[in-house]
Amino acid sequence: MKQIIYILLILSSIFSFGQQTYKVPEGELVFIHPEEGIFIKKDNIIYKLDLENISDYEEISKGFKYELYASTIENVEKIKKDVSTIFANKITKCNFDKLNKTKFITKAIDDDNYQFVKYNKEFFLIGILDDSLKKPRNEYLLHYCILDFGNGKKVVYHSEGYIIPTKEKLNFLFENYGLNNAFKSYATINYKKLKANEIQLLKFDLELNGDFYKIDTLKSKKLRIINCYNQIVINKEFDSIAYTSSFIIGYKNKKIDIYNYTFERLNLKNVTAFSFGIFYTKLQIVQNNTLRLINLIGDDFKTDDIAVYPSFNHFFPSQTASLVVTQENDQFYIQSDEMYDILKNWQSFENKYKIINSEKYESIQFLNELTFITLNSEMNNYSIKYPILIYTKLKNGKYNLNTIDFLIDTKISNQSIELNNLLPKNLDSIVSINKDIYKIGRENLFTYYPLVKEIKYKKLENFIENFARFELPNGKKGWLSLDGKEYYDE
Repeated sequence: MKQIIYILLILSSIFSFGQQTYKVPEGELVFIHPEEGIFIKKDNIIYKLDLENISDYEEISKGFKYELYASTIENVEKIKKDVSTIFANKITKCNFDKLNKTKFITKAIDDDNYQFVKYNKEFFLIGILDDSLKKPRNEYLLHYCILDFGNGKKVVYHSEGYIIPTKEKLNFLFENYGLNNAFKSYATINYKKLKANEIQLLKFDLELNGDFYKIDTLKSKKLRIINCYNQIVINKEFDSIAYTSSFIIGYKNKKIDIYNYTFERLNLKNVTAFSFGIFYTKLQIVQNNTLRLINLIGDDFKTDDIAVYPSFNHFFPSQTASLVVTQENDQFYIQSDEMYDILKNWQSFENKYKIINSEKYESIQFLNELTFITLNSEMNNYSIKYPILIYTKLKNGKYNLNTIDFLIDTKISNQSIELNNLLPKNLDSIVSINKDIYKIGRENLFTYYPLVKEIKYKKLENFIENFARFELPNGKKGWLSLDGKEYYDE
């Protein structure tokens, strides 16, 4: 008959390098097995200590629960004979400081090798070492705590198993057979700082406002970062916080602090602007008036910083619409089989439309150039801004920016005419940067329209990813971002 005793584990006031520590109040530790788990002795009966899933952050933050299951004599004897079993009398005192700045790398010859590191105060990280790449593919992110059985006997419990100190070494026990077998033999390497590709996470488990880490708003309206136990993660309050699954940006008194999810502040001073990368673990920043692309540890980004390239197979294909401008004699036409996607509320299903007052124009954007306008892209998190614009070159050499319906709709509404008339006209130059942005010029001044509608820049360089360098007529310089914000040199 199986006997069950249910008790709530009590959170101890003991801390081990800042980590959750739980005092096990029941019985005496007997042994630990990688697959069978922890066994204790109470009132001359040996019980299996059935621990709550440490990855269930919502439940475990309420209190760490366990159940005791009485074990049979046959099962106990079988586990005792297993060479993987570690007995309580072999466990030595340990504060687990060695885990802080040490890589544990397995030494298998004909099998996968792994690297085990402490990621931050709440998680370990296991990466598969691919010999061809020479960098880890981080597959296992392990939340952990310390179990204190008394008499100096402490073990680390994580979502895949245990870390048990004995006189000989730290023993890594895993439920996963492959991991358990690999970590029977390992080498240790001390380090000061992990490389960028060693801390790249393949999953979004740690992203702020997910299951484990949260942004907490104080009564003062300041923000701070806490974990699911309501413990402060970064001992600092911010005016605002921006984040992705790779970087955290904290603003305070117009100063920017940058962190990765190890929660160590990157050594970056005088940062005035930033832009997150879409796919890769990189961040574009303006620092000391200079544009930089940095990796997860704040160094200049290079392709070797990417441990694993993302797969794009799960994204839906982008939706596009074809468009071409043609000219027959003096008449211009716009042709498209998807005009109902290019123009909102368009009723006609024809695919060729005369351009009104063609005699006014010398040329029109997309002339004899079949183009595909991206309407939306899940992969790039992009949707085109309506109305879609097109520029015309007048016979006097000037350029106008127009809406497409203004050029072809004989029954255009007054509202649409007014909208078209607000667009820049009588320009000296115009270049399409993408389907949403034009670089326009008049009287030796320029702007990126519609990011900045005033034509005011003396010099305006090309965008480097998310920023373009500018200079005003008064000599002031700075950077313009793709969201239209100006960052002046300091």
